[in-house]
Amino acid sequence: MINRGTVVEPEQPADESHSPAPRRRRSPLIDVAVILFGGYLLVTMFGDVRYFLQGGTPQDLGDASTLVESGVDAHVEQYVTLRGTPDVQHAARAKLGEKTIGYLRLIEGGGSLFAALPKTDTPVSNQFEGQFTGRMRRLSDVRMFPWIQQYFDGERIVETQDLTREQLLTALDSNKLRPGEQISLSVDQPDARVQLGRTSFTSRAAAEAAVQTLGVPYFAPEDQSSAAFYTFIARIPAEQRATAQSTLAAAGLAAPTSDKPDPRVGALVVPFFTTYLVSSAELRHDGESLSFPLGTDGTSPGYAVADGKLVPRTLEAGRLKIDDSLLRAAGRLLPVKVDPAGHIVLVDDHPRDQWPAVALWLVVFSVVGWNVASLALWWRRRQA
Repeated sequence: MINRGTVVEPEQPADESHSPAPRRRRSPLIDVAVILFGGYLLVTMFGDVRYFLQGGTPQDLGDASTLVESGVDAHVEQYVTLRGTPDVQHAARAKLGEKTIGYLRLIEGGGSLFAALPKTDTPVSNQFEGQFTGRMRRLSDVRMFPWIQQYFDGERIVETQDLTREQLLTALDSNKLRPGEQISLSVDQPDARVQLGRTSFTSRAAAEAAVQTLGVPYFAPEDQSSAAFYTFIARIPAEQRATAQSTLAAAGLAAPTSDKPDPRVGALVVPFFTTYLVSSAELRHDGESLSFPLGTDGTSPGYAVADGKLVPRTLEAGRLKIDDSLLRAAGRLLPVKVDPAGHIVLVDDHPRDQWPAVALWLVVFSVVGWNVASLALWWRRRQA
């Protein structure tokens, strides 16, 4: 009898070759991307780190005029104190969160030196001190730079560069003035302006009669609209003007004395000068004379003596001609434009205020360092 018991299969040995597969390493391109991006952050944020290390004592840079001449670049990202003249007429304000920032142009820097003053209290006034302590930065590195440039360029600020008589004449003779440049000419006229108070002289006729007693050529303008005094132009030499003033005052009616000057009382004899704005292309220097077209702003052409009287100076071919010896002062009108390479002082920005940026910089530095080490390890294994 055949035993049909259970057939037992021989036990198979365990396959020890099926161990878990090692985890696949991430692509080295990720390390490279993190290193590049992190490196960019480290570079752009390093200014805050360097400023944090400045300490708490500001560096005194002195006056803005001296600093502009010596150069400002050496003091970028430094804690400084600077003294300058703020252009309060063109002060700008911007609202950033709960703060109101006042932006000022320092006159000594033209369009290359500014200050930003934070205000957290009630409205910002136009009264600013001439000393600024804070962080010196390049203007183009400031987030508000486009707005600052748009605002101040939109103000169309013009500054006058003073010229001596000799400097102007030399520039004219050597054709060194730029085409279209505006030149201001301040001319000392040989005459004096006489003002006779309406209280002391009850009528224009009485005032003119007093001027006639001086025995000098004079001109009586038709416009006598001033409510305080009558005005005349008289050819009175400078050394005789004090005596002429005393003579005219004595000719008027006596009036009660007062400690405060009153233009309605007595007489005043002052120098008479005129200022003209001329295009450089229209200004000519011939011999000892300057000539230019007379503008339409109503400025007096000055006066000349004709038949013992003063008469308005006539134009020659539409041009006013004056003796260059009468030139009192001159100036070159220069438009002020914001310089992207300029600088700005962020007032009240203390180095210790940068600690959050320093902490973030250290975190980024650690991440970049870890990825550099990971990439180096990958490369070493590949070369093995």
